[in-house]
Amino acid sequence: MKARILFIPALLLGLTATAGATEYRFIAVDNSPETQMCVAAGSNKVTKLRMQFNEASGSPRYHANSIRCNDRSIAQFAHAYGADKAYDYLASHSRDKNRVIESVTIKDLSAAASQNSDEIVYIRVSSR
Repeated sequence: MKARILFIPALLLGLTATAGATEYRFIAVDNSPETQMCVAAGSNKVTKLRMQFNEASGSPRYHANSIRCNDRSIAQFAHAYGADKAYDYLASHSRDKNRVIESVTIKDLSAAASQNSDEIVYIRVSSR
């Protein structure tokens, strides 16, 4: 029983040690509502994104298909930076051309383990 109790924390520590995560921070170029929606989508803040959609005129479907963030649709922008919850919400309102075509990638985890540094990447965001 003690072996199981010790094994689980050791396993969790091992998993966190190999998971070098990149954190994205978004800097709005302007204060337009569209740019703020892009920042919320990239930051995976679905509640804030929904509130901004409701405050702006138009439906969520209209915004999901008309807003461009750094020359991508807002759904593609959210997907590019790992904002899964925001992407799922936006994809449900987006046309096929504004969604991401899903694909499977096989990655060598032993090679990725050597690049174990957490990093912060700053992204300038514009809706124009």
